[in-house]
Formats: sequence, structure tokens, C-alpha cells
Amino acid sequence: GDTLPVVTASTQDRSITVIRGSGSRQQRSNYQFDNVFGMYSTQEEVFDSTLKPVISDVLNGYESTVFAYGQTGTGKTHTMEGSIHEEEHRGIIPRSAAAIFEMLKDPKYSESHVSCQYLEIYNEELSDLFVDNGSVQAKKENPKLTIMEHKQLGMMVQNLSQHEVRSAEDVLKQLQTAQTQRMVGETKMNKQSSRSHCLFTILVKAKVQYPDGVMEVKGKLHLVDLAGSECAKTASLDKAEKGQGAARERERMNINRSLLTLGRVISCLKEISEKKSASNV
Repeated sequence: GDTLPVVTASTQDRSITVIRGSGSRQQRSNYQFDNVFGMYSTQEEVFDSTLKPVISDVLNGYESTVFAYGQTGTGKTHTMEGSIHEEEHRGIIPRSAAAIFEMLKDPKYSESHVSCQYLEIYNEELSDLFVDNGSVQAKKENPKLTIMEHKQLGMMVQNLSQHEVRSAEDVLKQLQTAQTQRMVGETKMNKQSSRSHCLFTILVKAKVQYPDGVMEVKGKLHLVDLAGSECAKTASLDKAEKGQGAARERERMNINRSLLTLGRVISCLKEISEKKSASNV
């Protein structure tokens, strides 16, 4: 019969080892990464190693994006949001907000304005997680969200609401509201699987005081919790099945298709960056 792979993670060596088979047929594969977090790694360790250095870039006026990518049930939403009611288990989004407000306490920032947006993409449709989408009437009354390219602002989502936040606690309240709106569902692999891609954006405008004058900076931090991929065999879904099974199959196909497209876009951007081309993708 088939032998299940044995996987070990080493935070010290920053590697993942996969062992397949047994005896003389045993195969060992080792993969190196920039960082590896094991089962005992804390939310704080993940944030400090990945996001904390990015916060300074945002406050210097850069637009940065961080993805949580992987198979369903691997802990992407836990990494991004965590348990917002327990400080120790808060994820990257609340920790990023707290870090931004902490840095803005520096006297060199004479003025600052922070706001946030929360976009959901479910089955190719856009939704604003900061507005009520629960009822049919609410969906009819809410303005339609469309992706467009603005001459000054670049790519943007028209009619996506933007909410001012004055503290990390304000961000937690907004997150709590959004959590009740997100599309989740039970699959064969995950009882509480996120069936949509969600993009939480923190927008920062600040005035920085220098000895020879004041500089205004505008930075953005996009924190993306991608829906988990599932293969058809593992998901145990039949395309001909009706009802909930058919709906889950449609979700799975849309999720996998969009993740494939994202991978291609990232590959194109990498190629362009290496060629130092000024083209846009």
C-alpha cells in the first residue's frame, strides 16, 4: 500500500524534510526556506520575523503586500487574524495595526491619519466586509464594487468603503464586525474553511518633521488571506452532485483557478524585475 510521508520542520536550520517510503526504498527530500515555523512557534515570532521589518517601509511611503498561501486547513486565517480576543494569539493583522500606531507615537510624526479597508472575493464577486451584506435587501442597496484603473491612484476598487481608525483597538472592532460577514463552509478537509480571498488594507498618511522641512508620506499595507486550495480527489466532490456538493465544487474550481492566475502574475513580475523593465503587468 501507499506510505504516508513523514514531515519534520527545523526552525534552526530553516528547512523542511520529507521522508517517503521505508527501508532501502526510503527517500529523503530536504527543502530550504527563508524562515520555518514549527508547531511551537508563537504568533509573535511569526510577526517579528516576517511583518515587523515591513512596517517601517510602509511608514516611509511604500506599498507592501503580504500573502498567506497554502492548502485549506493549514492555518492561514489563524496566521492572519488569529484570536482577536486573546492578545497572545492575535495574528498578523492586529499586530501590524498595533505596530503602526506604536511607531506613529514618535515625535517626528507631526500629523498622521490611518484608515482601513476589507475586500472579499468570493466566486469572482467582490464584497465589502465592512458593510452589511447579510440580507438580500442589503446586497441590493449596497453600491456595486468594480475594479478599475485610476490615473493617479493606479488599480483600485470603486465604492469600497474606507474607515478611519485611531487606535489598534479600533482595528480590532472592525475585524470583529468583518468576521461575521466572511464566507466560510465545511469541506472534507476543513470544518471551517475560508471559501474566499480576503484583502485587508491599512492606509497611512503622515507628515514627518525634518530639520529642513516637512515631508508628507503615504503608505499602504495589504494583508491577504487567500482561500485554501483543494484537489478534486482530496475534496471528494463530484461535479454532477447537486446541492451543497455542487456549490463546493464551484468554489473549489474558482479558488484553484484564481490561485493559478496569481502564481502566473507573480512569476511575470519577477521576470520583469530581473530584466529591470519598466513595463506594467
